[in-house]
Amino acid sequence: MKRLRNDTFEICLSPHGTVESILLTDDPEKMNWVIDAQYVKDAGYGNQDKRFGHWSAKINDEMIESINLQPHMEVMDNQSAIVTFLHDTFKVQYEYLLNFNGEWTWTIRCSNPTNDSIVVKGFHSWFSLAYIMFRDHDVLRNMNHSCAVFPHLGGDFSKFAAMRRSNEAPHLAIYSTGERVSAFGTYCSYVNRFLEQVSPSLDGILYHRLSFVEDGSSMEQSADSDWIYGGDYSSITLEPGDERTWSFVFTPFKHQEDFYKKAKKYGHPHWTYSPVTTTEGKFFAEVILPENDSLLGVKLLSVREEGGTVEEIDISNEFHMISDEKSKRLRAVLPLRSAGEIKIVAILDNGKYDVLVGNVLEPIHKILEERAVWLCNHSFNTFQETRPYACLPLSNQGESLGKLSFILMKNLLSAPMPEQISKVERSAFHDLKHHWFEDGDFMNPKPLYGSFYRMYDFDYIGHVFYLLSQFDESHLHYGKPETYLCWAAEVMCMRLDPDCHQHKREKEEAGLVGVFILYIGDLLQHLKRRGFVNWYEKLDKLWTAFVKSLKQGSQGYQGAVTEHFYDNAGFGLTCEALCIAELTDEAKLYAPLIIANIGFSNDYRANAPDRWWEALSFMTHSLWGGLVAGAARATYETIGDTQLLEAGYRAAMAVFNCYDWNVYSTTRKLKPGEAASTYSIAAPNLNMPEISRNRFGQSIFKKSSDPLFSSLFSTIEGDDWDMGEELVAYMLGFGSTTYLYTDEEGGLSCVNGFIEPREKGWEITSYAAYPTKYVMREKGLAFVSKAGELVRSVLFMDDTFESAKVNR
Repeated sequence: MKRLRNDTFEICLSPHGTVESILLTDDPEKMNWVIDAQYVKDAGYGNQDKRFGHWSAKINDEMIESINLQPHMEVMDNQSAIVTFLHDTFKVQYEYLLNFNGEWTWTIRCSNPTNDSIVVKGFHSWFSLAYIMFRDHDVLRNMNHSCAVFPHLGGDFSKFAAMRRSNEAPHLAIYSTGERVSAFGTYCSYVNRFLEQVSPSLDGILYHRLSFVEDGSSMEQSADSDWIYGGDYSSITLEPGDERTWSFVFTPFKHQEDFYKKAKKYGHPHWTYSPVTTTEGKFFAEVILPENDSLLGVKLLSVREEGGTVEEIDISNEFHMISDEKSKRLRAVLPLRSAGEIKIVAILDNGKYDVLVGNVLEPIHKILEERAVWLCNHSFNTFQETRPYACLPLSNQGESLGKLSFILMKNLLSAPMPEQISKVERSAFHDLKHHWFEDGDFMNPKPLYGSFYRMYDFDYIGHVFYLLSQFDESHLHYGKPETYLCWAAEVMCMRLDPDCHQHKREKEEAGLVGVFILYIGDLLQHLKRRGFVNWYEKLDKLWTAFVKSLKQGSQGYQGAVTEHFYDNAGFGLTCEALCIAELTDEAKLYAPLIIANIGFSNDYRANAPDRWWEALSFMTHSLWGGLVAGAARATYETIGDTQLLEAGYRAAMAVFNCYDWNVYSTTRKLKPGEAASTYSIAAPNLNMPEISRNRFGQSIFKKSSDPLFSSLFSTIEGDDWDMGEELVAYMLGFGSTTYLYTDEEGGLSCVNGFIEPREKGWEITSYAAYPTKYVMREKGLAFVSKAGELVRSVLFMDDTFESAKVNR
């Protein structure tokens, strides 16, 4: 091993020229920021050909891999090394340079050593940062020695934020300073332990891969749909002696804002923009340019109809100079009345360009209404079929019931549609009661998973019963509201009481947090208000004991462990549960984990909460993405950290990519009301190239190369699994509420809406589906509409809100 050092970094290089460790000298945890070879070996994985710096290339029609070459390494003064890979038709040279200004530079050169021109169809290097789920229950190891990686692609200013999962700085930033990066892919090494009934069913490592040259062959059919990045997929021709160079600067950073501020040092523009807006709102973009740079022009590109051509509009004149004491900024505000994805291309006077990728949604209430109609028309069995009146696709998992809760919640917030409520009630009365319980006895769950039942399933069942209890009796046909309220209480008492269960697994799972946090507080309140004293006292006692256990485990972050060792489903919902219980100090322990988990990017799709195991890549998962987004928002309301509010909104809007029928950059297109539970963000997804930047559901695994996956999902149909509760979480928060806060510069910022100055004060326009509330937490201010009123905009003046318009 060769060791290079400067005042910030210590790097170990293997004889093969790969980076085996990156340590930051000021890091008390001494985290290795690349995937550790010894851990890979100990965990039983292979993939030693994916060490950081191993490369592959397709030259003409010949595949070349660095692992098959013997490089020459030259080290100078323990601060730099040059690694040369010689091949008859392709020469690659790496330079690792450390100096004393707190950074290190990785330069990649490729050249043509032959006497003839060569065609480079692909040139890729493994970029194996420490994205690991460690195969143990050491929570602190997963927090302190693993990172999420958030990419910023497109144009000449690629950058990557490696966020330590604890959110404790230093984090690691990588900024491109050379030629363009064409693609950023992943490969997952994992062990499938599904049939062992252990937690987790998968564990894994994500290897990231940079594509310096990519002709689209890694993406198979997905490249044809990718109108946003597809223009970067092309081969290059090198004449004899020609050389191409890519370079990256590595440097530590403290937090998201610091990541962007540091980027300016390396010539990157600093953008603030609205990743997602609605056709009722306005698109906002603001840029601070590096020293001595100016904006030459800005184009807005979009596709409005499937199969249509890309439309291009020059919006350069929309950017106006905004000057204050701290900076000079260019700002544009645009009403965009057509729904669909947008690509902003900003061209600088030095010829380089930067890219933003955003989305314009239909009014969100329309998305929700179309979804409810589609479900009621397509997703309920008849009396004659297997499991009469069940919601499709058929599943033993309670997650499948989220669609029912969504339909009910939508009908509680908008004009109720009796036929929709009736379909859900029929399903609840016949299917939920008798499929999950012996003879409909809530104290006697069926072992639907062979020898056991999942405690999580009952969270979803209780939610459906609770929401039914909120309807007027005139809308119900099988039971009274009070009946459903008591059923919800009985189910939750069984769920939270370890003494109700005989086996170790179920007793332990009774102490794990779940989706019930979306309604447990309201359920207790309604039991008390309606006079069901016995149910209230029993459930309140169990909830108090449950919260006490969460509190006791918080110092060791035990709430971060679920059926997956380290899981945002654990720490997100645990944090929200602690907020409900007003245990603010304990909630503050988990809140940083949420912040580090939610992406930030120049591409709205990469703003999702970090998760990997359903796509074997980083992805948007509709259910858990939406629930973590909701937990971030709810936690903000308790502890007031605006990072949580901003992150929660970014994540919530990214989840709508699973529902948006105006998105044309994916192979899987949707019709109004259709949905897919998962979106694979990476491209290429090297495990399953067909899902690169594509939407899918569990049925995709019928074709999996993993024989266990393909057999487990052989009978699965449909793409919309595990969906619905995330929309309830949205409606409980951003679906109704718009937020104001004072930013670091003393200005007024708005989340989930748009703010415009008026002659006196400000007008706030909400993007919420059912706008009824406006909040400025820091000053204890709130506007709440009258019952039944939707207030699309308000005036904010002299620290008071007043209605500007009332819409029904």
